[in-house]
Amino acid sequence: MTSKVADASGEDAFLPDPARDTIENPRQVPLRLQYSWGSGALGIAILMNSIGGLILFYMVSVLQIGPALAGTLIFVSKLLGVVTDPVVGTWSDRLRTTGSRRRPFLLWGSFACAGSFIMIFTTPMFASEILRASYVFGALLIYTCGYALFNVPYMSMPAEMTDSYHERSAIHGVRMMYVAIASLVVGTISPIALEALGRTSQFSYTVIGLCGGAIIFGATMIAYLGTRRARFTASQVERPKILSEVGHVFSNRHFIRLLGVKATQLIGVASSQAAAMFFLLNVLQRDLTILAPAAVVGTLVQLASAPLLVRLSRKIGKSQTYIVGGCFYLLAVLSWYFASPTEPLIFYVLRMAVVSFGACANVIMAMSMLTDIISFDALRTGVRREGVYTAFYSFTEKFTFAVGPLIVGIALSAAGFDKTLPPEAMRTPEIRQALLLGVCYIPGFLSIAAITLLAGYKLKQEDVS
Repeated sequence: MTSKVADASGEDAFLPDPARDTIENPRQVPLRLQYSWGSGALGIAILMNSIGGLILFYMVSVLQIGPALAGTLIFVSKLLGVVTDPVVGTWSDRLRTTGSRRRPFLLWGSFACAGSFIMIFTTPMFASEILRASYVFGALLIYTCGYALFNVPYMSMPAEMTDSYHERSAIHGVRMMYVAIASLVVGTISPIALEALGRTSQFSYTVIGLCGGAIIFGATMIAYLGTRRARFTASQVERPKILSEVGHVFSNRHFIRLLGVKATQLIGVASSQAAAMFFLLNVLQRDLTILAPAAVVGTLVQLASAPLLVRLSRKIGKSQTYIVGGCFYLLAVLSWYFASPTEPLIFYVLRMAVVSFGACANVIMAMSMLTDIISFDALRTGVRREGVYTAFYSFTEKFTFAVGPLIVGIALSAAGFDKTLPPEAMRTPEIRQALLLGVCYIPGFLSIAAITLLAGYKLKQEDVS
């Protein structure tokens, strides 16, 4: 059994039978191409992690925007993805070009992602809160569009690059290594810069914006330039109507279950990220430099875990490996309830190490399962829908990372958080409970829901071979 595809030269090529891969284990995607494609994850992870971890704190403590308003603006800006993600996904599915129909979007998205990141963290300090809020809201809208332009076609590419069931996991393992490096960059450089230059100083965030924007642009452009020889599929001459495509995607029970898993789990992750800096300053009563050793250890855990998780998935299955990671993550977030200012530094580092292991399993297995679902659908229907599937998956990611800051912002407002005071000045029981809601209660409850949903995932290797 073979599947006909094309490489970037426009020549037809034949991929080997996936069932034979498990015996002969040929590499369909050269390592150089895997690492070139994976570099895009470095830029996207820096973009997403920096904004996810800093944006609420930045808007409240630096731009002096009320926490409820800040959370609402973040939430509303991400709702634009309801339009942008499906449009970009179907557009990239239907684009007629002599080369890859995905790569042009990577080029456009590189400029939009880097530019929006710089805009967000260089927001002018207008005298009016409304003007500050309006400017950063506009920058967030550009970020939402740029993220869709790059990430939706980018994440569609692995389903075209290989037919091998296990090589999909290996490709996303490489991607996870770049995500780990991004976590190291964000987790070490940002807190050190903020403590050295002032955690509530606009200049600190300007430096982060300019440096981060340069890294984002470089990494995403490497992905664009380095995938010239990547295999791709061509758009079918006759395609179903867009609304019919959307209806078809949401009739796929495997995809709906995976979306449910990601939505529940990532709302918890987003809530935890939004509350993290406040929790560190208010509850643990530590400065931001504690993030650096935790980031180093977390990165080492992820780099070591990625190949081990890929091997484990070959033995027990992808969803079961995902569940293992989810259980570790659950234990870590529940332990925040017992955190106190008097506990040793090593406790914080160990928690973050366990969180990193769980996150690694989340990213690798979820994306590998997504490419399996896309291939399963193509085998069953004869229509390639990588862009449409990835669009709704990407929107789920963006939507959940909008819900987290909204929840934490409203909780802080209800607890009496005063934006005019230094964030560490409000160490009240109410503030503690609001922050525990973000880092412990919501992530813990939703992790249990995600593990329960994963237990019902049934797509296996034989279904996509």
